[in-house]
Amino acid sequence: MSAIIFLSRRHTGLKQLKTIPKPYVAVKRGDVPKGVSELIAEEYTRACIAATVSRPTGRTHPGWGAPDSEYANVHFRSAILQTIVDLDSLARKFLPELPPLRPHRPMIEHLKPLSFVLLQDDSCRLKDYDELVEQARYDDEEPSEEDWRRCEELVEQMKSILTFYINAGATDDGRRPSKDQYLHPRDLDPYTSDGFYSAASSPIMPYIQVT
Repeated sequence: MSAIIFLSRRHTGLKQLKTIPKPYVAVKRGDVPKGVSELIAEEYTRACIAATVSRPTGRTHPGWGAPDSEYANVHFRSAILQTIVDLDSLARKFLPELPPLRPHRPMIEHLKPLSFVLLQDDSCRLKDYDELVEQARYDDEEPSEEDWRRCEELVEQMKSILTFYINAGATDDGRRPSKDQYLHPRDLDPYTSDGFYSAASSPIMPYIQVT
């Protein structure tokens, strides 16, 4: 008897479901029972709140530029590391004998042959740039917008210095020092105790004077 009642109710329920048009959507309270209508309204509200909260606004994601800012879509870690290639490419125009760019080699060591030029007005320029590069290479914490601003400033300064001497022909006037004079200066030890190049003590400073 129970089986007959169950099958009868199941058949009636399926028959009623088939009479509902497929594109039918309940849009007002009278379309469905009150409890069902309230549940639908609650879930619609929940979905709208979730969609609104997840929409990007003025918030920033660590390591990325803020939307609608000058650094929008800039990944600071990638941008800082890209400056290595850009700076090396320009530096090689000034000094073709510059040692090959090696992965993970500190930039303060890679650019040391050019420190007599790059550090004339700022003895900490290479050190500051190297610290930013090492942070981008190995630090778990993403670089900040301030880190990228500082890196961009340092790189532009070094590019301007190199471009000035390249355009002035300081290395193409027939007085260019040999490779050994650049990479292994003789007569004096121009590197200070902390590893930085002292421009004033450079034995090849006369070669880069531009009149």
